[in-house]
Amino acid sequence: MAKRLNVEPERKVKIMVGSTVYGFEDQLSQIVAQLNTLGYDVLNSHYGSIKVNPNLSNLDNCLKAVAECDLFLGIIRPYCGTGNIGEKSITFEEIKEAIRLKKPYWFLVHRDVVYTRLLLKKMKLKSGDEVTFTDNRLFDKLSIEMYEYVIKNHIPVTLRNGNWAQEFYRLDEMMVYINSQFTHKDFINEVMNPKNSNDGK
Repeated sequence: MAKRLNVEPERKVKIMVGSTVYGFEDQLSQIVAQLNTLGYDVLNSHYGSIKVNPNLSNLDNCLKAVAECDLFLGIIRPYCGTGNIGEKSITFEEIKEAIRLKKPYWFLVHRDVVYTRLLLKKMKLKSGDEVTFTDNRLFDKLSIEMYEYVIKNHIPVTLRNGNWAQEFYRLDEMMVYINSQFTHKDFINEVMNPKNSNDGK
């Protein structure tokens, strides 16, 4: 049976699960439930566990939740949904903010995002131009941009660090990764407090 995480007796570690929701509600609920079982305080907009200041936009409230969390779990799926403020995607802004604030972060990416990115790179029109497509309810090309941001595609491979994005297709594959990362409290302590670990000397 998995150990419950309780790094500090006075409070639970706060983990934010990014605001990827549409068409994913049932699986997201199971992910939140599992993290709760492991002893985390889960922050997630769909779950209703982030503080909502009525004087702020949805985007600003979500970014404040990123600042509040100890750990961040981002999920990149083919369809980003309608959680946009102007030209900004809430999901993408959360990812960028977590990385900017140097929160310990983990990312899951749907197989279709990885596959479509590779497919588009290989497909060319007779004119030599790249193939483009219009966003729809099945695939949002912004998901590819998010994926490339997370894997730090703009940095030479030899210089990349913290660019792991775990590919998944089914919920059980996601759960394997989530349990592997968040079950062991000693590992999380090391990640949260690198100066106290042997690797942080």
